[in-house]
Amino acid sequence: MKASSRTVLGLLLLTASVPTWGTEAPSITRSFAAFWSAAEGKPFLQQEEAWGHDIEAPRRDIYDAVVWEKQHDPYWQARRQIWLRARFARYPALAAGIPAEVQALQEAIAKQSIRFKALFPAADSHPPIVILLAPNFDAKSGVLADGKPVLAFAADSLLMEHAQLDIVVPHELFHLYHAQHAGIRNDGVIPDAELTLPLFEEGLATYVSGELSPGHTDGQLLLGDELGALPASRLPDIARRFLADAHGKAIDPAHPELFKRWFNAAPRPYQQGLPNRSGYWLGLQVIRYLRQTHTLAQITAWSPEQAQMQVMAALQKLGA
Repeated sequence: MKASSRTVLGLLLLTASVPTWGTEAPSITRSFAAFWSAAEGKPFLQQEEAWGHDIEAPRRDIYDAVVWEKQHDPYWQARRQIWLRARFARYPALAAGIPAEVQALQEAIAKQSIRFKALFPAADSHPPIVILLAPNFDAKSGVLADGKPVLAFAADSLLMEHAQLDIVVPHELFHLYHAQHAGIRNDGVIPDAELTLPLFEEGLATYVSGELSPGHTDGQLLLGDELGALPASRLPDIARRFLADAHGKAIDPAHPELFKRWFNAAPRPYQQGLPNRSGYWLGLQVIRYLRQTHTLAQITAWSPEQAQMQVMAALQKLGA
């Protein structure tokens, strides 16, 4: 049964009073309540104006640098409108579930942060995390304009995906920790980095999420049954395929297809005979190979240059 706007608003305001993870002043639940009260059933331009006032304005630095990446994307305004228009169309079905998703995120972050600090004692007891709403990602580590790393969770996107928070949260906590302690930011997608760096970064984050949330299949850890079904016998061939692209840049406006075919999701396959996001699967296999001769502490301490060198050597061995 569809909840009324009055009921949804009441639930949002009630949940907004919980003083825990992701409840910046004002909390995202309170901000969403104000936005949706003004935007529900209105034309898009009015909805966009309410979104800017209630959702983005209190978190301007996060939305500018991390959500829209204004500093890197000259077309961010056009993309923002496309993404917001599509997301606003989903909110009538999502609105009632957002408070519970925010609360579930808060609980998962608190629980996984304790586990994470036991595995990585140097980790922050209260890492810089924000829970917000975003139409273009579910969870993302980024860097603010002042150079400080931050981790953002998009409650609405995670709700739409029915995401397993015990996998997503430790994966993203590692990205944040790695940015703070090894200088590998934006999940390895940084200027001048070769594709070996995001391969390393995503493989390592996936490996760590398996350590912190044991009992999951590879398909669950990789967020894709097709990836989990790839047999070990295909590793040499896939490693050789990646080596052909390995010196491509993670950020390359002239050849964005190189990154996409290994790390992006899309309705159609980027490569014949391989599921999309195969870089995550290959990265996990590379980390498992490196763990045979290195401790987790050693691997997580590598600089970007060391990581790329170690990954290239591992790929050459695995592809031989």
